[in-house]
Amino acid sequence: MCRCSYIPPCERENEKNSDIVTHWQDYWEDEVGSQPFTCYFNQHLRPDDVLLRRTHDESVLLHCFLWPVVTFLVGVLIVVLTICAKSLAVKAEAIKKRKHS
Repeated sequence: MCRCSYIPPCERENEKNSDIVTHWQDYWEDEVGSQPFTCYFNQHLRPDDVLLRRTHDESVLLHCFLWPVVTFLVGVLIVVLTICAKSLAVKAEAIKKRKHS
């Protein structure tokens, strides 16, 4: 059977830590009680540890892949435009030489 757990932020003062833990303990007893709720867990790596909320969702994955791809494509575009500009400059120079000959 899985059980949800909570790790509070570590405060310097022991009393603050105790207050935070007490707050969440009261929340679980009063608000959640015996009501069913969704937990997230990794069945293969750590089946006994569960989370109430996901720390990362699909938007994080989108940003992790979107920005590197956009950066790469902008870099490729800059290289292609540089090559095209150089090619056009060479052709323009050749046309100039032909006209002056």
